[in-house]
Amino acid sequence: MEREYWQPRPARRRVPAALLSFVAVLTVAVALTACGSPSGSTASGGDRAAPLTGTTLTGATYDLAAHSGKPVVINFFASWCPPCNMEAPDLVAFAKAHPDVQFVGVDVNDKQADATAFVARYRLPYPVVYDPGGAVGGLWKVDAIPATFFIDAGGVVRDHVVGAADRATFESKLKSAL
Repeated sequence: MEREYWQPRPARRRVPAALLSFVAVLTVAVALTACGSPSGSTASGGDRAAPLTGTTLTGATYDLAAHSGKPVVINFFASWCPPCNMEAPDLVAFAKAHPDVQFVGVDVNDKQADATAFVARYRLPYPVVYDPGGAVGGLWKVDAIPATFFIDAGGVVRDHVVGAADRATFESKLKSAL
């Protein structure tokens, strides 16, 4: 009996390209919603700033109300967030260029040691409130990080950015609060 060398290949199951594309887009959308993309409600321009009180990473008490009469920039971030790490150097340079503006960071849903390492790595020149459970972020309706708010001297949110921003964006947004 002769051996047959050519045999048809069994049919392979292929995943339709459209399904693969859908899964890829969905994965990216979920990742961005968790960290760095606009995804819904945040305190918006024209609203009074929500209270912001808490303990900083250095153990001091922080109260936003103590800074009334002065423009304030609030940045919500976490050490594990890639866009937060990406914008940190520009945010530090921006803060140093505006000594007349009060800056405060709020580290949300993070481990304290990681938050402290983030502050040291980027040499943040402003106080950072530690918000491990996200209570302050919830009060401010922050549902994606980084999120940066620009508050005028009267305590009104004039603008905000959700997602990583560069120094030029920070500068343009601050103008609304001055």
